[in-house]
Amino acid sequence: MTKILVIEDNIETQFLLKKTLVPHYDVTVASDLKSAWECIENHEWDIVILDRSLPDGDGLELCLKLKKLNLEYKFSIVMLTAFGDLDEKIKGLSAGADDYVVKPFEPRELLARLEAIQRRRASAGTFHSTINLANLIINMETHAVSARTGKDQTTSIDLTPIEFKILLTLVKNYGKEISRENLVQVVWDKINLSERNIDTHVCHLRKKINLGQLAIKNRRNKGYYLTREEKNLVENQPMYASMSTSTPSTLPYSERN
Repeated sequence: MTKILVIEDNIETQFLLKKTLVPHYDVTVASDLKSAWECIENHEWDIVILDRSLPDGDGLELCLKLKKLNLEYKFSIVMLTAFGDLDEKIKGLSAGADDYVVKPFEPRELLARLEAIQRRRASAGTFHSTINLANLIINMETHAVSARTGKDQTTSIDLTPIEFKILLTLVKNYGKEISRENLVQVVWDKINLSERNIDTHVCHLRKKINLGQLAIKNRRNKGYYLTREEKNLVENQPMYASMSTSTPSTLPYSERN
């Protein structure tokens, strides 16, 4: 069943959305940006319905953050807000929203818009883009990561969105040291975030990608870089990096190897 995350603090609107959506979708509700980000970081979603006026900030900020982290391609974003001016609609769509619905909303119209979004995503489902590095396989459209573990065998590697972003940054800069400060800015995009948070995520990522013949190394008081892991290699497996796409013009990442 399609999974929808509703980010809305108004109790009445939450009730109406649940009444409208629950018969058709698997619905989870977050009442503020903090809890919404925890949901996004730890779970997979198909659609996010996002309010603008939330207790701890503007939903537009979350939309912009998702766009900067390239996470908005993992799900569709529908802004549901009382900001109905044309300029506000343009702001929302420019920030990465797939649709913009103004409150008060008509439930049947919202359902129709959600169905339209699902049709568009389904029609785009034939797109594939992968990066191959050593034994690691990264699907940039679905964010799925796996490792070749033998002849005609692969093992899935479950990464959080933050871990995926760190990995992608290191892959695109293979062999080049990336400072903790740069990783904080590029990957997490939070003000006054301790670099220790990056260290924790890198530690988890390092263990997970061991199957892929890759290792994350670091130098004291400096940053991290990606290199080949010399142990547990699959015999006669060459080291290479390549990208294959069926529709290059629609790649969700502007940077390409």
